[in-house]
Amino acid sequence: MERYDVIIIGGGPAGLSAGIYTARANKRTLILDKPGGSTLLKVEEIENYFGFPDGITGRELLELGRRQAQKFGAVIVEEEAVAIKPGDGVYVVETPVSEYEGRGIIIATGVKRERANIKGLQEFEGRGVSYCVTCDGFFFRGAKVGVLGSGDYAAKEALELLTYTKDVCVLTNGERLQASPKLQEELEANDIEVVEERVEELFGEDALKGVKLADGSVRELKGLFVAVGTSGAVDFARSLGIMTEGSAIVVDSRQSTGVPRVYAAGDCTGGSRQVAVAVGEGANAALNLLGELRKDKSG
Repeated sequence: MERYDVIIIGGGPAGLSAGIYTARANKRTLILDKPGGSTLLKVEEIENYFGFPDGITGRELLELGRRQAQKFGAVIVEEEAVAIKPGDGVYVVETPVSEYEGRGIIIATGVKRERANIKGLQEFEGRGVSYCVTCDGFFFRGAKVGVLGSGDYAAKEALELLTYTKDVCVLTNGERLQASPKLQEELEANDIEVVEERVEELFGEDALKGVKLADGSVRELKGLFVAVGTSGAVDFARSLGIMTEGSAIVVDSRQSTGVPRVYAAGDCTGGSRQVAVAVGEGANAALNLLGELRKDKSG
């Protein structure tokens, strides 16, 4: 397992800004930037960012940021982080193909905009519907459970559920399974069924009893874990016991989450969602994490 001083999840303005500071401070820095990268790549022109009076495209700005972070030694890997787990004085970040160990974490994933529009999903939240296997898997020991999603994140959550129950299926909601070949092999090896029929609705009374599929069939489930799209800031926060408000991670003025050596910056913390703000928050998170790392080492 590769070890780093700092692992930054997200390769947008906040993550790259943080990486410049930590790498320049001679901390071994890894930036995990999921394939497809920041939504800023699609912005044709940015006219209000300091130092570019003639404007700049989002793609150009990100490329300059990547070059600057790499100049100071940051390693940028195009892999999607799907889980963060605390270890013995470190954190382990999992991707579909590898695991990385870091002393400190900066979450800079931006905002997760995907949400499954299925009848009954919100109604059964907390009554069978969960968004975090690490948090709630224990409550479904030996039960029939499903994972809603079609990508790497969903596959990882399904595999993690095997810790608690062997009766697990993946519901792709009409999508083709898009998990990496390695994860698809693991699903098959562990007899995790993949159901590609569209989910029409959830049913039950006081608690979830199952889902109805578009072909008219019914799948009885005691639990349904939602893992639509990619893992986002709130998913990471829940797994680490970090406070959230809506879709935002709660941080203090230092960008600290309150969990040792875990910081968050950029759109995932709420606020105005401006590039300048994200860059500033990334720098703030990095400086304060560096201080905490120095303190831990001296202690």
